[in-house]
Amino acid sequence: MTQDAYWSKAARRCFEWFLGRNDLGLPLYDPSTGGCRDALLQDHLNQNQGAESSLAFYLSFAELTRSEKAPLVLSEP
Repeated sequence: MTQDAYWSKAARRCFEWFLGRNDLGLPLYDPSTGGCRDALLQDHLNQNQGAESSLAFYLSFAELTRSEKAPLVLSEP
């Protein structure tokens, strides 16, 4: 929103946490279900895919896509 490249990169880096840029190196977003895991545990993902986690993912995706010039594309690997 500020048009400052620093914040754009920071927002993208934060969003990538859902996609595997986290302490476990595992994606929380599951393209096969469209859901998002609830949490990172010490050595694995929580397998629950609650509404709150999925909403957090999709709201983050919407905000990031809205502010970026090149749209994000989510697809199965």
